[in-house]
Amino acid sequence: MSTVDAPERPAANAESGVILDARLRKARRNRRVAVALLAAATAGLLAAALAGLVGGGSRSRRGTSPRQLGFQRARQHRRSAGWHISPALEGGEYGWCIGEEGGGTCSAVPVQTPGRALRHGETKHAVALGVHAGTTEEHHEMRATALLSSEVHAILAYGHQTTLVTHARLPYHLRLVQIILPKGSTTDASGSGLLALDTHSKPLGLLGLEPPPAELVGTIRWWQKPQRGAPGPCQIHAHGLPALEAEWGHVAARIEPYPGKIIGRAFFSCADSEYYLHNWPLETAILLDAQHPDRPPAPIPGMKPDPRRPGSFDAPGDWHGDITAARRGSAWLVVAGGSGAAQRLEVLQHLTANINRR
Repeated sequence: MSTVDAPERPAANAESGVILDARLRKARRNRRVAVALLAAATAGLLAAALAGLVGGGSRSRRGTSPRQLGFQRARQHRRSAGWHISPALEGGEYGWCIGEEGGGTCSAVPVQTPGRALRHGETKHAVALGVHAGTTEEHHEMRATALLSSEVHAILAYGHQTTLVTHARLPYHLRLVQIILPKGSTTDASGSGLLALDTHSKPLGLLGLEPPPAELVGTIRWWQKPQRGAPGPCQIHAHGLPALEAEWGHVAARIEPYPGKIIGRAFFSCADSEYYLHNWPLETAILLDAQHPDRPPAPIPGMKPDPRRPGSFDAPGDWHGDITAARRGSAWLVVAGGSGAAQRLEVLQHLTANINRR
């Protein structure tokens, strides 16, 4: 078993990013149907479990031809942030988006789950894999991307050795890694699944292959123009900028703490709306603390103060593009994408976030 840091790699080109984004959006449209099918799937084979957990982007709601061009310009204009995590923005989702080279997936919630009895009746806690951003096969190995706790030093896969390639050391006791498994290790029925080891090679427990849902399944209300939003405890409103047009969005029907024990900190998006300004798409969202929605959420990873306006911050985002955020009470109001930070800041100044916690 070995743990290594990933070497620097060139970013994917703009065209491949656009293609991957389109594929991710298509995958998102089918995600909720897949959840029901995955619940009945057998977790005995690691390859099947990894493939079933691959997520996607968000729904595609493009309008006229100029807006299709604007969407493509936004993808091409987007700055590559390398391997990173960012808040999941779609209303009703918990956790993180995982950004890779030219693509990624949403959403991942790394949690602690009860492990099996390891010795003398003692039960340890294992760290469940959040969501795999992708699984690839190269020659005689398979690679799966995952969020792991910093306490996990090595992994045995069905009794076989693996290599953990660390692509990013993250806040909140997390690492973004690739698990490299030899082909054939996933079909060894005599193995014991994914066993996490600490720095002393002592077992921490089994890694869960099916973590709790990363969204409020069945309690998300979706709306589309000409509607003007949907009922829910969180609302986003625009004012004073006539060219800013709302197209579609999601609203969580209720605000609830995430049911599992989250590693570190994470976010809950209680509402999102996609706007267009001069044919540039901009995703907006209200972010709460996932474990304690009544408390102020943690800083967004990688955020830096925006020098043009006190109280505003810029950070790497998901497939929508980079984000600009500001505190609104005990929440973050976030704008992602657009033509750049200046446009995001302009839109942010014309948005209000209303949160009813009753």
